[in-house]
Amino acid sequence: MFRSGPSIFRTVVPVFILLTALCVASVASTETYYELDNGMEVVLRENHSAPLAASIIFVKSGSKFESQYENGITHFLEHLLFDGTTHLGRLELDQSVRDLGGYINAFTRKELTAYLCLLPSQYVEYGLAVQADMLFCSTIPEEELAKERKVVLEEISSAADSPGAAAEKFYSAKAFAGTPYARPVLGYAPFIENIPRAAVIDYWRRNYVPANMSILVVGDFQTDSMKAMIQRVFGGIENPTDMASGQADLTFNATIEGQNRFDTVAAVPSTYIDFSFNAPKIDQADFFAVDLLTKYLTMDEISPLWLALKGGADPLASEVSINLVPREEFSRVEVSVISEAAENRDRIVDTVLHVLKTLSTYQADADAIEGLRVSARCEEIYNSEKLHYYGFLIAPLVAAGGWDFIGKYGDNLQAVTWDQCQQAAGRWFDDPAYVVTVVRPAGETEIAFAPETGKADEIVAYFDSTEFPTHDLGKECDFTYPATDEVIFEIEDRAEYHQETLENGLTVIIKSSPDSRVFALSILGKGRSAHESPGQAGITDLVNRCIEKGTITRDAETLVRDLAKIGAEVTLTDNPWIPFDDHYTTRRFSFMKFATIDEFAEEGFDLFSEMVLQPAFDPTQVEKVRGQMMGVLGRAAGSPSKVARDLFYATLFESKAYAEPVMGSPRSIGTISPEDLKAHHAYIYAPENMILSIATSRSVEQVMGWVTDRFGSLTASKEEHKRAAPPDPVSGVKTAHQELDKEQIWVRLGGALPASAAQDYASIAIASSILSNRLYLNLREKQGLAYSVGAGYQFDRDFGWYYSAIGTSPETYQQAVDGIMLEIEKLKLDGPTVAEIAKARNQIWGRLMRSKLMRVNQAYYQAVDNYLGRGLGYDQKLLDGLQTVTVASIRRACSLYFRTDDYVLASAGKKPEN
Repeated sequence: MFRSGPSIFRTVVPVFILLTALCVASVASTETYYELDNGMEVVLRENHSAPLAASIIFVKSGSKFESQYENGITHFLEHLLFDGTTHLGRLELDQSVRDLGGYINAFTRKELTAYLCLLPSQYVEYGLAVQADMLFCSTIPEEELAKERKVVLEEISSAADSPGAAAEKFYSAKAFAGTPYARPVLGYAPFIENIPRAAVIDYWRRNYVPANMSILVVGDFQTDSMKAMIQRVFGGIENPTDMASGQADLTFNATIEGQNRFDTVAAVPSTYIDFSFNAPKIDQADFFAVDLLTKYLTMDEISPLWLALKGGADPLASEVSINLVPREEFSRVEVSVISEAAENRDRIVDTVLHVLKTLSTYQADADAIEGLRVSARCEEIYNSEKLHYYGFLIAPLVAAGGWDFIGKYGDNLQAVTWDQCQQAAGRWFDDPAYVVTVVRPAGETEIAFAPETGKADEIVAYFDSTEFPTHDLGKECDFTYPATDEVIFEIEDRAEYHQETLENGLTVIIKSSPDSRVFALSILGKGRSAHESPGQAGITDLVNRCIEKGTITRDAETLVRDLAKIGAEVTLTDNPWIPFDDHYTTRRFSFMKFATIDEFAEEGFDLFSEMVLQPAFDPTQVEKVRGQMMGVLGRAAGSPSKVARDLFYATLFESKAYAEPVMGSPRSIGTISPEDLKAHHAYIYAPENMILSIATSRSVEQVMGWVTDRFGSLTASKEEHKRAAPPDPVSGVKTAHQELDKEQIWVRLGGALPASAAQDYASIAIASSILSNRLYLNLREKQGLAYSVGAGYQFDRDFGWYYSAIGTSPETYQQAVDGIMLEIEKLKLDGPTVAEIAKARNQIWGRLMRSKLMRVNQAYYQAVDNYLGRGLGYDQKLLDGLQTVTVASIRRACSLYFRTDDYVLASAGKKPEN
């Protein structure tokens, strides 16, 4: 899985996104495919929309290739390859890339492992050299194994604490029984605790060979120059002479036979019903027909599956998803349903089977099908802006279908007719074989399902009785790192900017540039939590979720269809299925994000304006959204990281608006009426309380005309708008803890920043980055106390706050807290080194560039800057300010603001008694 950087926590993306992401293949202006003499596949895809380039190396080495006694070795190896090479030490590997404003990471899947690096274009060859060094020249030091074991064990514990972990493990064990796909990618604790270095090296040398790899480079480069770089870095690396011994034999039968249901109870907050059906492989004729069919079944308000499970006044389920998941050996259609009512489980199973059986005669909505085709075309353009994230999305498909499949995907999908979908449905779903697992919350007297944890005795015996071959670790490592020029902190921006306040108080910001075909806008409602009345915490989140459920003139079904016709992407909340995806949700303001392509810019602007200004708040739809929110809140209540975060705010901002949970509670959400929603919508999205930010290739004059037509006639509210109150000064140590029966305990420690701290913004930013680096280095990399650890800060208009966070085992709780306090004290007393300041400055620059790769994020951050009182062109001002930071200014800022005598300490999980 993703390695967590100093302030970047673990990320997982739902499977349903993967196939859509393939469409990006046809967007790039230039695409080249070839092989090196050593068999390494190379795909080069030029994209000059940003001065960055990403290199993603895919190794055909995933957990499915592991033997019975190797489960977890692939992921463990991924971690170890960051621990030093014959050229660079552990710290240099990671930090040298980030010091150049880059990002380096890796993730392991069942089919492969991927290593990605994103850098400013001028440093891309350095990034390639780092990747080659890791993959072929690592030393895997014996002294690093103990620490890395602890880190991976913490990652296993963190994964086990996710709300649906037990249901997912039960499903995998049943749906993929008898295949290597049943084994977890992270492996089992007894294996991680006992695997010897020789076994890891042997596995690495058998699998990490050029002929077993492919590299995708996407971004701002010239193809001929990149081909020369690839040859210099990878062309001279040879394959071993005993290649045949590399991969394990993967002969198995994954075809589901019969109709199989498995029920159990577990420590889960909801009832999880998960189906797995046989499906056509990538090379079978029905594949694209089933793909289009499953896409149709995902459409809210239109899909017969969605309507059967989530329609009506009393829906059976709170969440429904359906995915076509292709593998190299087989494919499956997976249907996942979550219900807050365990008594509905039998009806849900019957309903899913009934809907699938009727698909062979079902007549799809023609407009919706066309909308899916348009959406796929627009998705090509959206994904072309994502660079390294694209590699993360497509990784499993690279293994399943190869580059030729990816390149032709869009055209093949466009050619499918609904008649073909019906025929395929008849063949695959009229009387299907399947596995369905039903996992409901365990009652007080019921014995909960306990996932397999590995057989320690057998694993120890295996390693004790096995002699692993020795390998030469340095023979491929005769290459030279390219020189890197000094980072120049300048932002080349050829865009035209315009900012204006309409007579009704609406703030409008427009960025016009030809760099992208995406038309994007973002709306911020100022003072999110400050505007929520007592007892109505979370009402803004409920309002936003209802925005896409119909307007005064369009019902929910019509709205979904019309959005699909223009391939629109609408984001009104963070994604609850992605852990730590709460980047945009904040107590400071609400957000709405919208994107379409230039072709549909005016139509899209009009449609989204209608959604924002004229939501229906239909009582039936409100109840559906309320039920969905109740499920999200229930699952979040079992997350140690989320609970610790809310406890931190509740303690720091005691009796203030920010003390309330930003998404509310079941009690507050349960009492909000449609009339309450209408009143709150009119209040928080009054023109004088909104910021409308647009990024486009259209002219400023044209877009301002649209804005004036749609928003200019709005009347300013007569109500007074509130600003959030700062927290009271913290005196001493204020603690809060919530006990949860979980593997890990999460800690969040920090305090307030006064309004005067804004003048020290640059010093605080660099100090926070340095603190995060040190926590990562000392608490994770040296002591192995955590998988996720970091530090951060946020500013509001009149105050701010800082924090450090870590997820660790209960046994190391005090050591982790003491470690955070020690690093803060050292930064205050000794200050940073000049080199640390330079590194942090470069890292902030890199994060700034990465955060604005996508047009929709450019619009969003323009609005945020305006909310915080920053003018246009703030990015360059920030970079200039970072240049003025010194050792003395950081010591001063840390002494003033990073208190070790007055602070808040919030935690959630199992807390040791002493």
